[in-house]
Amino acid sequence: MIIKNAGKLLNYSKKPCFLYLCGLLCKMQKISVYGENVMASYKVGDKVIILDYNGKPVVPQVVAEIEDIVSPTKVRLHLPDNACCYEYTDTFEKIDEETYNKYLNAVRRREQELPLDLRMDIRKFIADHPRLRREILRNYELDKRYISIIHAYAGRISMYGRENIPEKFLWEFENAKEGLVETRHFFHELDPDIHEVKVPKDANAPVDVE
Repeated sequence: MIIKNAGKLLNYSKKPCFLYLCGLLCKMQKISVYGENVMASYKVGDKVIILDYNGKPVVPQVVAEIEDIVSPTKVRLHLPDNACCYEYTDTFEKIDEETYNKYLNAVRRREQELPLDLRMDIRKFIADHPRLRREILRNYELDKRYISIIHAYAGRISMYGRENIPEKFLWEFENAKEGLVETRHFFHELDPDIHEVKVPKDANAPVDVE
């Protein structure tokens, strides 16, 4: 019906509003046709992986399950942390059950809490070890700096992907992880209640699934 009436509308093409209306109706016809294909290609329970603006899986990978089909081009996704969100069908692609489980398990292994600042009274700590005052202050300041770098760059890597982060920043990130291990070991030697830490090497890195 839209196509038949399009010819009549074009008879009034001297008026811009009719041209706009004709184009809009044709666009609606196109969306309707594509929408039927989308509805047919996805169903409730399908496993999907979220894509970035380049059509590649985001880093780190995010998988989900289709919980409901809202419209021909929009669905509601159920995420592994039990959260839900609405996404358009061009922002993800379907994956099989085996791939979904591999990514899900890899994400759970990777999602470890990042270390936090030392919660201590530095003055009291120095008073208990007066001969190491200079070393304690140096390691304390380094520890705070390492924590700041780790949290900042872990977020950037998670958002933009490791391959999109400049090498200089990646070097600082890796250096901060190694440095934090050393500073926490230093404080652990003086006070066993201060635990040593280990930041995973593959933190926020992409997961290869064969």
